[in-house]
Amino acid sequence: MNPELLRNVWHELTLRRLIAMPLVLGALLMLWSSGSFIADLAGGFFAVLTILWGTRQAADAVASEVTENTWDWQRLSTLSAWQLTWGKVIGATLFTWYGALICLGVRFAALLKDHDVGSLVHGTFYLIGAALMAQTVSFLLGLQSVRLRGHRTRVGTLVSQIIGIAVGYTALKYAGMVPGADIGWISENRGDTLLHWYGIPVGASIMATVGIAAFLGWTLLGAHRLMMRELSYRTRPWAWPAFVLFTCAFMAGFPPSVAASSGDFVSFEIAERLAVAVVTAAALTYAALFWDDKDPVMFRRLIRLYEAQRWREFASYTPTWLVSLAITAVLAVLLLVFGGGGKVGGVTLWAAIVGGLLFMARDIALNLYFWLSPNPARANLITLIMLGLLYLVLPGVTGFDDDVMFVFYPFAPAAPVFTLSAALAQFGFMVLLLVLRWRKRFVLAVA
Repeated sequence: MNPELLRNVWHELTLRRLIAMPLVLGALLMLWSSGSFIADLAGGFFAVLTILWGTRQAADAVASEVTENTWDWQRLSTLSAWQLTWGKVIGATLFTWYGALICLGVRFAALLKDHDVGSLVHGTFYLIGAALMAQTVSFLLGLQSVRLRGHRTRVGTLVSQIIGIAVGYTALKYAGMVPGADIGWISENRGDTLLHWYGIPVGASIMATVGIAAFLGWTLLGAHRLMMRELSYRTRPWAWPAFVLFTCAFMAGFPPSVAASSGDFVSFEIAERLAVAVVTAAALTYAALFWDDKDPVMFRRLIRLYEAQRWREFASYTPTWLVSLAITAVLAVLLLVFGGGGKVGGVTLWAAIVGGLLFMARDIALNLYFWLSPNPARANLITLIMLGLLYLVLPGVTGFDDDVMFVFYPFAPAAPVFTLSAALAQFGFMVLLLVLRWRKRFVLAVA
């Protein structure tokens, strides 16, 4: 048996806890006698135990070890990265899962008279997968927070938990698509409708279940590879680009229904799907920008590896946000090929694509500028504040006037020359500031 999991079993499942959990849950459930309401209440308790409490335990799994000065000992032990990963993801949340499984059993029994066993089993597995995905995301982010800061921080644990809660809530919100998984006060009652993924008719319940299983697998893989990096294993840089491409392909199967107003499209359907893929890749680029380490030493190492043409090592140290940006750019070029000559909602598509890439590059340069400051601890927070000013506050001050929106957004209905001029000017200004700070901190300091 996994030694890390066994240690957590003895730590989490004490006799007092094993007795207290069913007594407390039983007392709360006995306060209501309606069978259908008991099912919803048990489902609600399941969500509280796994999504609210479980994500906190998962986010704090490694941070608590650092505080107790036991993490270095575990890193030097003979446990493999995989043993530590699932030993902590499951072990840290064992007590919450003990109560959650009781709730699922009560819910299953209460719904059995109105549902067939197959649908209830399907729904139960969906709920378990959704909760596991939320907890794994919190664990993954909590581990990265410890790796970046080297110690436990309340903010890092809280942010990891909040993101895990958001992932879990989203999964439970769509549980209404899966028969037997609906939690009345959380899930939207969508029903098992027929969806079209790349034109293929697929039941909503099947698509939701496949999606949960796939992204749970990706989060577990991400947690494992991050643990490998924490234990100083060398890894090949294939997982993140594979995840980005998979997510883009998955989301592009559900294109929005947008009518082309005018212009020449080589293929509007392909352009529509590529637009979804570009937006997905861009979102993952921003996520990676705030997630990944931007240590100046890493950039100097990359420069040396590039100059020495040691491409395998260069790829290993390339930050994930740079990989995502490259994928976004390639997809944007394909979108230019298939739909650059068109217009959607009065917006010239080719100008919006090029302008969007420039705005994204400006935002990355802004974040790097703050990371290269003498005190980069709050670089991400300052970047978020600045982006809020650029994308929300300043446009709001102008009353979101269409005549000046091209200054703030690449998709504003304006002449392409104005859109590109504004994007290029802001990008060039941030690159100039970034280069000056780099020279001041490294080039001139060395000289």
